[in-house]
Amino acid sequence: MSEPAAPVHDRTRWDVQALRAFAVVAVVLYHLWPNRLPGGFVGVDVFFVISGFLITGHLLREQVRTGRIALGTFWARRAGRLLPGAFLTLTVTGIAVLAVVPSSLWGQYGRELIAATVYLQNWQLASDAVDYLASDNQPSPFQHFWSLSVEEQFYIVLPVLLVLLAALPRRRRADPVRTARVLLGTIGVLSLVWCVVETRTAPGIAYFSTATRAWEFALGGLVATVPLAAARSARVTAVRAGGTWAGVAGLVASVVVITPSTPFPGTAALLPVLSAALVLAAGARSTLEVVGRTAPVAFIGRTSYAIYLWHWPAVVLLPVVLGHPLGTTSKLAVLVGALVLAAASTLLVEEPLRARVRTVRMRPFRVAVIGLVATAVVVALGAGTLTAVHVQQVQAQAFTERLARGDVDCFGAATHIGSAEPCVNPRLADVRVPAPAAALHDDANEDACWSNTTADFNVCSFGPRTGYRKHLLAVGDSHNNALITAYAAIAEREHWRIDVAGHIGCYFTTATQQAPTEAYTDSCQGWKQNAVRWVQDHADGLDALLVTHAATKSPVIATDGADADATVVRGLVGAWRSATENGVPVIALRDNPTARDDVPACLAQMRGPTTGACDLPRDQALAAFDGSEQAVAAIGDRARYVDLTDWYCSATTCPAVIGGVLTHRDPTHLTATFATTLAPALGSALRSALSSLGR
Repeated sequence: MSEPAAPVHDRTRWDVQALRAFAVVAVVLYHLWPNRLPGGFVGVDVFFVISGFLITGHLLREQVRTGRIALGTFWARRAGRLLPGAFLTLTVTGIAVLAVVPSSLWGQYGRELIAATVYLQNWQLASDAVDYLASDNQPSPFQHFWSLSVEEQFYIVLPVLLVLLAALPRRRRADPVRTARVLLGTIGVLSLVWCVVETRTAPGIAYFSTATRAWEFALGGLVATVPLAAARSARVTAVRAGGTWAGVAGLVASVVVITPSTPFPGTAALLPVLSAALVLAAGARSTLEVVGRTAPVAFIGRTSYAIYLWHWPAVVLLPVVLGHPLGTTSKLAVLVGALVLAAASTLLVEEPLRARVRTVRMRPFRVAVIGLVATAVVVALGAGTLTAVHVQQVQAQAFTERLARGDVDCFGAATHIGSAEPCVNPRLADVRVPAPAAALHDDANEDACWSNTTADFNVCSFGPRTGYRKHLLAVGDSHNNALITAYAAIAEREHWRIDVAGHIGCYFTTATQQAPTEAYTDSCQGWKQNAVRWVQDHADGLDALLVTHAATKSPVIATDGADADATVVRGLVGAWRSATENGVPVIALRDNPTARDDVPACLAQMRGPTTGACDLPRDQALAAFDGSEQAVAAIGDRARYVDLTDWYCSATTCPAVIGGVLTHRDPTHLTATFATTLAPALGSALRSALSSLGR
């Protein structure tokens, strides 16, 4: 029967400590100085390989020695090793969020705090990666728990699979090491294949998914099943030293040649993963252990887990406290502070509690109860932030409804800020609705009007089904659907029927738009083809096709030597002619201005009367090329151009709050509340356009 690597007498693998130190230093330096160490994020992959190696070795040594794996004891020890530091970090960071972070971010941070506490953060981030509404999320101080979540899931699944395999009738007398090799090899191959496929088709999910990362743990586990020849001869020593330093060279190369633009993990992850596995396979009693024994490296390796826990919250929260991005001095302060906190939490919290679990031999049930209580406490902290956000949402919604029912003068777009004499209501000086914490969710888009990642041309209707005076189809991307409340109000007021159809990051153009995946591109192209067919099928009853699109997202791909602006115009003209040639005129609505990247967070810090602190200069807010005006000119008499910029902006500024209403819920999308107040202006512009078209 073969034995797993790492003999019992070799309790300290100093090469592993050196590898841990390398991994955490790479990650921290990447977070602080990403331009200096572009591939430092691969340190996480190194940690995955180390975890697979150590945990597999531990489980197999127990199984070989005793014939079984005590799951409860194993998980209790894992809890004693990981939970104290993690829950301490989460609690301190959660309190800091409530103390210094604008309430506009509490909703996102609260969700991520809960996900991190229950070790599902990777799936939360994977979900956000494919959620268009979450694409503008700010990095949270809990985001780094995604890798710890993947590790915890591995710690749960692997021992269960080993126990189940050992229980099979045909496997009861089988060599557990060989069984583990088959299991890990199968997992590794399947996971690697899926990783490559998913990285090409859904990179956001691939980065955070447990399924696409399992092969990294599996490879580390396979190394633990391979007995290595003892270094008893100069030749073996030389081979092992060569393998060790080849692995080190591969790791150093990976943090340089891999960059954030590299499709990852995919095949690119093979370099750091194979290099780490090579170090683990050959590093025992090699010269790398000399490096691992040196005081600085040994200290960093020993506290690597705590360094990883503490450094990221500081990277995210310190700029909020300072009011500006981190500079060299503040980055050095983060680095030193993380080392100090890591040393304190390791020496005063983690190691004493870990030793207590071992010496007292706490029963797994007792550890589980303690863990559940601690989890409930931290989850309650996250739930508290979500509750506070919900209260603000309810209060803001109720206040908005009261204002609307009361027909308040100059509310929202009614200010007509770009006119010579804008409407000003002093009663709205300190009104800001929706609440900044609720702004992100002030979105009236409906699934029935929306195609997320499919080619389906979903259409919803507002206004009367029959007997309507006009029939319009409003089509475009999310900027089109952000106007749904305006469309609904216009349809009701004018007795029109307005159909609405939108697609995530995709609008009515014959040009190909940039997209994160091939599947995304395919769904967009299919949706546009379906849009053309829908217009052709309903041409007899349509009075106009209303089009708009985001000028700042999903840019088109220039072809045939044309520049980007010319490609935008040509794509619009090509799509619109599919309508005009079937007798349907086009009304093109210029895209809304943009806002500051941090507009809800900026407004959340504002107290008293609204100031211009969160506004954006007009030339910056309208900097992107829209192309609609030029395309209308190319189409001619069958198209009209509508520009509502003067309802968003003065001659010099595009305010973040107009008439007591937040204009934007994120840098590019309008709030549904402001869109509602825009309805009279948009309705008037559409009536004029239709009249000039003879409709």
